[in-house]
Amino acid sequence: LQAQPALPLLAWGPHPAVLAHTPRQPRLRSAPVNAFRLGRRASRPSSCSAHPPRCWPQVVRRRAGQHTASRKRMAHAAHATNLRQAYALLTASSSEAERRAANEWLVGFAKTAEAWGAAEELVRPSEAAEEVAFFAANLLYSKIKTEWHTLADAPRRQLRDALWSAACGRPSGGEGQPGPAARRLCLALAAAAARTEGLAEESTRLALSLAAAADAVQGGLAVELLGALANEVVAEEEATGAASPGRSGLRALAPAVLCALQALAPLSSSMCIGCLRALQAWLALNAGPSLASLYAGQGPLLAATLNALAAVNNEPLNLAAADALGELLTSTNSPLPASAPRGARDAAEAVAAQFGVLAREVRLAELLMSGEPADDRLFYFCRALCAFAERCVDLVAVTEGSLLPLVELLLLCAGGELRVAELSIDFWVGLQDTAVAQRHERLRAPLYRRLATLLLDKCTLPAEFTSWDEAAEDEEEFRRFREQSALEVLGACLSLLACEFVGQLQAMLQGSPPWQKLEAALFVLRGLHVQIKGALRGSAADGEGRPSAAAELQAALNQLLGFVFGQLAAWRPSGATLLVESAMRLVGAFAKWLQRDEALLRGCLRLVLEAVQAGGAPEHAAEAFRALCIHGRRRLASAAYLSELVGPCTALAGSAALASSVRLTLQEALARLVGAAPSPAEAEQLLHALVRAPCEQLAALLPHLPPSDGASVPPETAPRASDGSDGSRGSGGEAAATAASTQGVEEAVATQLALIGAAIRFSDTIHVGGGGSCAAHPVFAVLSYCWPLLQDASRRGGPSVLQALLELHGRAMGCLGGGLAPLLPSILEQIGTTFCRRPVVGALECLTQAIELYGESHEAPLSDTLERFVDAVCGWLASTAAPEAEPELLSAFFELCHRCLVFRPQLLLSLPCVASLFDAAAACVAHQEFQHTRAAITFLCLFLSGTDAANLYRESAAHCLQRSGGTLLRYCVQGLASASPANLVDHQIELLRVIAESAPTAVHGWLVAALADPGLDLGALPRQGAAAEAFVRGAAQQHATVAAFHCVASEFSRVCRGKAR
Repeated sequence: LQAQPALPLLAWGPHPAVLAHTPRQPRLRSAPVNAFRLGRRASRPSSCSAHPPRCWPQVVRRRAGQHTASRKRMAHAAHATNLRQAYALLTASSSEAERRAANEWLVGFAKTAEAWGAAEELVRPSEAAEEVAFFAANLLYSKIKTEWHTLADAPRRQLRDALWSAACGRPSGGEGQPGPAARRLCLALAAAAARTEGLAEESTRLALSLAAAADAVQGGLAVELLGALANEVVAEEEATGAASPGRSGLRALAPAVLCALQALAPLSSSMCIGCLRALQAWLALNAGPSLASLYAGQGPLLAATLNALAAVNNEPLNLAAADALGELLTSTNSPLPASAPRGARDAAEAVAAQFGVLAREVRLAELLMSGEPADDRLFYFCRALCAFAERCVDLVAVTEGSLLPLVELLLLCAGGELRVAELSIDFWVGLQDTAVAQRHERLRAPLYRRLATLLLDKCTLPAEFTSWDEAAEDEEEFRRFREQSALEVLGACLSLLACEFVGQLQAMLQGSPPWQKLEAALFVLRGLHVQIKGALRGSAADGEGRPSAAAELQAALNQLLGFVFGQLAAWRPSGATLLVESAMRLVGAFAKWLQRDEALLRGCLRLVLEAVQAGGAPEHAAEAFRALCIHGRRRLASAAYLSELVGPCTALAGSAALASSVRLTLQEALARLVGAAPSPAEAEQLLHALVRAPCEQLAALLPHLPPSDGASVPPETAPRASDGSDGSRGSGGEAAATAASTQGVEEAVATQLALIGAAIRFSDTIHVGGGGSCAAHPVFAVLSYCWPLLQDASRRGGPSVLQALLELHGRAMGCLGGGLAPLLPSILEQIGTTFCRRPVVGALECLTQAIELYGESHEAPLSDTLERFVDAVCGWLASTAAPEAEPELLSAFFELCHRCLVFRPQLLLSLPCVASLFDAAAACVAHQEFQHTRAAITFLCLFLSGTDAANLYRESAAHCLQRSGGTLLRYCVQGLASASPANLVDHQIELLRVIAESAPTAVHGWLVAALADPGLDLGALPRQGAAAEAFVRGAAQQHATVAAFHCVASEFSRVCRGKAR
C-alpha cells in the first residue's frame, strides 16, 4: 500500500458497507503483494537440496510462472467477488447510505488497475447473472475508452481475446440475438479496435467469418460486432478530430460487409433490424457505398431496406430502415448532380418507382389528406421519401418526365401535418438551384401556384382556434414551421409568380375575412419584408427604358402596402392577441416605408401606443414604436408634435403595470426623437420631461432602502437570513418578507435609473452651437438635476441598482465626452466606493471607458481608482475558495487591465500592486471557464510582450516574470495538459510561446521543474520519457518559428489528453 500512495485505500479492497453484507471468507492478499512474495520465494534455493539438479533454474521459472498466474487468477476472483457484491448492494439495498457508500467504492475501484481483471472475470460465460455481466462489460467499455493507451501490447491482446471469447459464450437473447452483456462486450471490443492499428480490420474479418455460417445466433453476434466497429471508429474520429487508427483496411472490406448483411437480413425481423443498423453505421464511415453501388451490387439489400419502410406493426424496423436510407442519401455517400452518370440516374429512377409502389401500400395520399396525425410508420416513410427527393433534386429538376411522380408525392407531404410538411421543405428550396428555363415545364409556375396555396393554408390558424392552451397544434412547432420553413418557399413563390402571388395575398384581405386568414396575410407580408423592400428598391425600367415586370411588381406591392397600412392606421387594436402581434410586427418591419407618408406614420404611431396600453402584445408594439421613431424622426421632430407625444409616452413608460423591458423600449424610442429636436433648448426641455417621472419615483423609493455601511463583504462570508431554527431572534417569515420587499424596491430603483439612462442614450447628436460650453449641453443639465438622487442611490443600492447606475454613467460619458470633466472626480469616487463595497461588472466597464476617454487629462484620480480595483480583485482571488465563482466579474476585470495596457499603460504598470496583479492573472490561467481564462491569458500575453507606449515601464514586467515566471509557466503547462477545455488550448499555446520569447534562458529550467512536479497532472504523458524530453527541447528552442512552436505544444497537449501517442 505504501508503494501506491496515489491510489485510495479503498481501491485495494471492498468498501466497509460491502464487507458488512459479505459472508466471512478467507483473507486474500492483493495481487501486487502476492506477486512480490512469490517472486521472493521462487528466487531463493531450497535448503533441502544442497546440490540442485542441472535443470533447476528452468523448473523454478516454470513453476514460478504457473504459481504467478494462479495467484493472479485468485486475486482477480477476489476482486470480482467484491465487485459483484458492491453492485448487488448498490442495486438491491434498501438503505440510501449503503447505496451511496457502495457507489463511492465502485467509482474509486473503477479507476484502479485491478478493475480490468475483476471485470474480465465477471463477463465470462460462467457468470450466470446477465445484469452483473452487463455491468462488468460496461465497466470494461468505459475503461477502454479512457485508459486503453495505458496498456501494453500483451495485455491488450489478452483482453481482446477474453472479450471475444466471453461474447461468444454469453447466452443469446430473443430470436437468437445477442443478449445485453454480449452486445456490450461487442461494443467494448469495437472501442479497442478503433484505437488500435489493424485491430478493426482483424475484428471485421472475424465477424465476417462468423457471419458466413448463416446461423441466427452467430449471425446476430457478427452483425452486432460489425455495427459496433463502424460506430466506434466514427465516434473516435469525432472525439479526436483525426483519422482513427482502426479505419485502415475497412474501406476494402465494405463490399464484403454489405454482402454479409444482405445474406443475413432475411433470417428474421430482429436480424433485419440489426443488419439495417449495421448498414447505417458502415455508411457513416463514408467508405465508398452509394445509392448507385448498392443498386448495382447489393440490390436485394437495397430492396429489403425500402420494403422495411412499409412493414406493418414493426416500428423499430421502420425506424432502422429510415435511418439507414438517410445515411445512404447524404451528400458524401450519394452525390446525384444533374450530370450524374447513367448508372446513378437508373438507380434514382428505380428507387423513385419503388417509392411510388410503397406509397400506395402505406396509403400515403389517403392518410395525409384525412387530416389525422401520421403514425410512426407513415412518418418514417415520409422522412425517407423526402430525403431521397432532396438528394436527387437536381435530377428531378431536369427530368424528362420519369421523376415527376416523385414531385406529386412531395406535394402530398407538403399538404400533410406540419411535421410531415416540414420534411419536404429542403426539396422545394433545392429546386431553386436550377434555373427556371432549365426545369421541366411542370416544375415552373404551375408547381408554385399549387405550392403557394398549400403553404398559405398551412400558415393559417384553424378557424376554431382561440388560444394555444386549447389548440391541437403545438405553438413551438407551428411558429417554427412558419418562420423557418414556409417563408423560404413562399419567397420563391413571390420571385416566380410576382404579381400573381401579390394578388393571392390581396385576395386574403378582401371583404370580411376571419381573423385567422387576416393574421396569416399580415404574417407573410412581415416575413417577406426584406424581399419586398428589395423589390421596391429595384429598377422599374428595362434596358431600353420601358416599364418592366419589376415596375408592375412595385406598383402591386405599393398598392397592397398602402391598403394594409391604411386599414391599420384606422384600426383600434382589439381581438385576438396573435392578430395584434402580427400587426405590430408588420408595422415595425415596414417603418422605413411608412415614413414616406406622414399621415400613415402618425396613424401607426397611434396604433402601436394604443396596443401598448391595451396590453395585447406590448413587447412587439413597443418595438414597432421604436422602429417608427428611428425611421420617422425627421418627420416627427417638430416641437409641437413632440410635446404632444411625450405626455402619453412618459405615462406609459412610468406605468408599473408594464414590464420594465417595454418601458425601456418606449423611453429609448422617445430619446431618438429628442436627439432630433430642432434646438438644444427644446431638447433640454424634452429631456427634463422624460426624466421627471423617474426622478420623482427615485425620490419616493430611495428612503425605503437602508444605507450601506460601506464595508466590502466577500461572497462566501456574506451573512445569511436566519430562519429562527438556530435560536436567533426574530421571525423567519418577517425576515423573508423584509428581504422580498427590499428586493422589490431595488428592482424598481434599478428600473428608474435605467429609464434615466435610456433618456440620454441618443443625445450625442445634440450639438450646442455658437461655441457654447459643454456645461450648456442638455445632458449635463439633466445630470446636474438628477445628481443628488444618483449619489443617494450609490450609497443605498444593491448590485442591480449599482449596475444600472454605472451603466448610466457610461452613457453619460459617451454623450458628453470631455464635457463630463467637472463631474468626473465625483463619478470616479462613486465608482471606486461602489466596487469596494459591492463588486459589480458595471464598475469595471465604466472605469474602462473612463480610462479610454480621460486617461490623459485625469491620470491621478484614474490611477487611484484603478489601484483600488486591482487591490480588491487580487485580494479576493487570494482568499476565496471558489475563484471561478464570478466569471463575468473576472472577465471584465482582465479586460479592463488589457485595455489599460493598450491606451494608458503607465497607469497600470506604475502601480505598486502590479506584482499581485501578475500573480492573480497567472492563477487564473489554469481555470476551466472560457471567458475569464481567455481574458487573463490575453492580458498576460500583452503584459509580457509589451507595447511601444509601455517601453518606459518594461522593468515592471521583467521583475514579475523573474519572480513568478516559473509559476506562470507551470499553470500554463497544467492548462495545456489537462485543466483547460479544448477551446482554450490555442490560447495556452500562445501564452507559452510569449513566455519562451520573454525569458529564453530560463524557460528550459522552468519546463523541467514543472514536468518533474508530482502535483502537475500530465494525463497520459509519462513524466520521464522521450515525449516529455521532446516537448522541453521543442518549447525551449530559441528562434523557432511560430508554426513550429505551435506544432510542438499542440502535440504535447494531444498526447497528455490521450488523443495521440
